[in-house]
Parts: sequence; structure tokens; C-alpha cells
Amino acid sequence: MKKLLLLTLLMVTSMAVNAQNIVTVCVVDPTSTSTNIRNAPNGKVVAQLANSELCTVDLISVKNGWWRISPEVEVWGDDEKTIPLTGSTSGYWIHKSMLGFNIAGDPEGCLRAAPSKGAQAVRIAQSDYAALYLEPLVIEGSWIKVISKDKKYTGWMPIDRICANPLTTCP
Repeated sequence: MKKLLLLTLLMVTSMAVNAQNIVTVCVVDPTSTSTNIRNAPNGKVVAQLANSELCTVDLISVKNGWWRISPEVEVWGDDEKTIPLTGSTSGYWIHKSMLGFNIAGDPEGCLRAAPSKGAQAVRIAQSDYAALYLEPLVIEGSWIKVISKDKKYTGWMPIDRICANPLTTCP
């Protein structure tokens, strides 16, 4: 009985830790074709998202530039809906280059050289603020390592500063 209680407690604790690391980002496929969702990194295509739709996905974990996502996609716009992904028993994966987000609020001082508020700030040119769009690289606790789409900036930011809403700039 004690072993079962301990195992249950460990499972609940593990789920709570994993839930903290789930981050929502936009699908921002730079191509004019549909975005492929795969059953593994570089695996078989099991679903496609239309490029004409604004979508967000929840990131769960990363492996060699491929993000495992939750099995649901949020579609934004006039007809907001949730689309369940089907066709895979091994999970759903999307490449980091198909994902992006903005910094919520003022970007000044938001990016850091390490995942800590006390780490050195990554200087962002004020002229780049309006066009600053980021790709997720890795999540560590409540921090996410990012690279700008133009590859000019790399750093860490708190996950609570992510603006994943494709219809606003998140104040």
C-alpha cells in the first residue's frame, strides 16, 4: 500500500513539473505550403496545418530541433476552434523553424545570456523591436532559450513573457 501511494505521489509530482514546462507558441511556416506534423523527428507526416490559418500549439519537449507538441492545435480567427491531431501513436512533432512568438511587453532587458534574472542582458537594437520574432530552442524550468528568426539575437527569457497570440502584440 505504501509503495502504491509513493508511486502515485511521484507520478502526480512528475505531471505537475511537466505541466509547468508546456509553452504555447504560434505556427509560422515561412513556406507557402501546408505545415507538416510528423510522428517523430523527421518522421512520417501524420497531419498538415493549412498555411491560411493562424494556429498555436503547446510545446512539450525538444529533440534535435524538433518539438513534441500536444495532440491539439488551436486555430484563431473568426471561427476559433480546437483541432485534435490523429494518426500517430508515438506523438506529434514539428520543426522549430515552423514556430515563433513575440516578447510580451517591452523587449528591453528581456533576453538574458543565461536562464537567470541576474544574468547579463542581451542587447537588442531598438530599431529591431518591432520586427523581433523568436524561435524556441530549449526550455529549462521557467526559462526558454530562443533565437530570433533573423538569427541576430540568441538568449534566454522567462516563459511568462511569451506572446503567442497571433492576433495581438500582447501588452
